[in-house]
Amino acid sequence: MWSEVLNNLQLQMTETTFDTWLRDARGIEMTDGHLVVAVKNSYAVDWLSNRLGDVIAQAVERVAGQALAVEFVVAEAVAMDLPAVAREQARFVVPEFDTSEAGWFPVSEYECRFWAALLGRVAWRVWELVRKADRRKEKTDWTPPQRWTAPSLAEQVPCGKQALVGAERKVQGGIEGAWLDTDGIWRYHKPGAFDRLEEEQAGRVERRGEKRHTTYWISVRVGLGLLEPRQVNQLPARLQVQHDRWLEDHGFNPRDWADKST
Repeated sequence: MWSEVLNNLQLQMTETTFDTWLRDARGIEMTDGHLVVAVKNSYAVDWLSNRLGDVIAQAVERVAGQALAVEFVVAEAVAMDLPAVAREQARFVVPEFDTSEAGWFPVSEYECRFWAALLGRVAWRVWELVRKADRRKEKTDWTPPQRWTAPSLAEQVPCGKQALVGAERKVQGGIEGAWLDTDGIWRYHKPGAFDRLEEEQAGRVERRGEKRHTTYWISVRVGLGLLEPRQVNQLPARLQVQHDRWLEDHGFNPRDWADKST
C-alpha cells in the first residue's frame, strides 16, 4: 500500500522535494486506523509531520480507502524491532512506470488542495471524470468536448441530476437573477456543478436536445493553474492562510500576487 502512496505523492511535488524527504521512506506497520512510516532522520520526521503531513494523509486515504493516522519515526530507532516481513518490505524499491501512456491522469497537490475546495465536491468530481476520459497522449489546454448524459455522469460522481445541471425554483420577485416566466411566475436558477465549472472557467458545457434526449458536451481545462485572488477569497479562511504559505514556499510574494489583476 505504501508503494502506491509513494507513486501518488511523486506526481504531486517536485522531484527535489520527493527525493529529499520521501524516496527512502518506508511503511513498516499498519494497524487499525494507524500507519507507521520510517524515514532517514529526525529532520525528515519534523518536515513530513509539519509541512507535508496533510498531503501525505490525503494520499494515504485515497489508496487505503480510509483515513489513517500517519506517524513518522526514524528508521534507525526501529530497525532492530522490525518483524521479518516488515524488513523485507523495507527493501522494496518503488517501481518505475511510463506516465506517458494514454489516459494517464496526474493531478497536482495544488489542484487537490485548493481547486477542489473552490469548485466543491460535485464540480471537482465532474472535472476529474472529464479530464480522466481524455485519452490523448498529446494534451492541449482544453480536453475535446465529450458527450455525457446527466444520469450516467450523476451515477459516477455520485450525486443527483440537479446537483449537476441545477434547478429552477419559484421565488418572490426582487431576487437578483430571477425572471418572470410566461405564466407570470418569478423563477430562479439554482446553480449546479456545470454552472460552477463555467463560472470559474474550469469547464465548458453545451446542452443539446430536450428532456430525456438531453446530452451535455463537456470540455475542461487540462491544467487548472494558480487561483486568481478573487478565487482565493472564496476559500475558507484556513485555506486562504495555507494558500499564502504555498505561494511563499514556491517563491511567490503573497502581497505582490494579490495585487495582480489576473
